[in-house]
Amino acid sequence: MEEKRKAFRIKSSLFIQYSFFEEGNLPKWDISTVRDISETGVSLLTGKRFNPSDTIVLRIKIPSRPFDLTEVKGKVVASENTDSNNTFLTRIQFVETNKETQNILKEYINWVIKNYQDK
Repeated sequence: MEEKRKAFRIKSSLFIQYSFFEEGNLPKWDISTVRDISETGVSLLTGKRFNPSDTIVLRIKIPSRPFDLTEVKGKVVASENTDSNNTFLTRIQFVETNKETQNILKEYINWVIKNYQDK
């Protein structure tokens, strides 16, 4: 399968918290699961439609770090209505990721690819 994106995307069901980012305001967290993830972005189901370029803060639960939430900011690429009531497939591109976060994501994605290919 040829991947058209900058980074390889894997199907996943990671636990994720998300919040609309507003400077100076406390985040109001909602919970979902990841549909798919790459080193550069994520897609998930959200309970509201976001506008392209909205900034979202994400906290992702990575299995190799069970006691930590990996936090990353992202920009909404698209938020589209699904067939379900009040559910939107929201695609987010990561921005402002530090080296540690990039390494955590890369390590997790490589682990999933390796274990998936071995079966």
